[in-house]
Amino acid sequence: MAFIVRQSGRLVGTFNNYLQPAHIGKRCISTSKKNDETAVVTEKIPSHKATQNSHDVNTTAAATAAKKWMSYGFHPTDQYEDVASAHVFSFLGVTLCMVLGSLVYYYGPDRTLKDWAQREAYLLVREREANGLPLLDPNYVEESKIVLPSEEELGDFEIII
Repeated sequence: MAFIVRQSGRLVGTFNNYLQPAHIGKRCISTSKKNDETAVVTEKIPSHKATQNSHDVNTTAAATAAKKWMSYGFHPTDQYEDVASAHVFSFLGVTLCMVLGSLVYYYGPDRTLKDWAQREAYLLVREREANGLPLLDPNYVEESKIVLPSEEELGDFEIII
């Protein structure tokens, strides 16, 4: 409950900035030290003027790339295989499952037969109106086919109408 109250207070404060006129608005001034916001690079970047040959530079670049590589979980050691598998499964998952699955679901046949039942009802209503019959017959089932229990069979059973 306290979380909700705190969050609602933050939201109200946020919306107050938009509700106030522009000339009354507040200006935010940051007093934090700028030393904490700077990034420091500690790795040496190989330059082209270095005396190393190009093969050594390529192997060090590949080693740093392999060092920074984080696996997607498809292959534990091969970076190329892992990235390729992740892309293939992402493509298949999004394209085939979600897009094609949605198309089949929405544009596929009516498996519940709801549309068919509605069409049949409209046809029956149109037929009964054309013949001058009521839409719902009060004697839907013939009275001669209905079997009711006698007064003796009912006994003390309460009948609620």
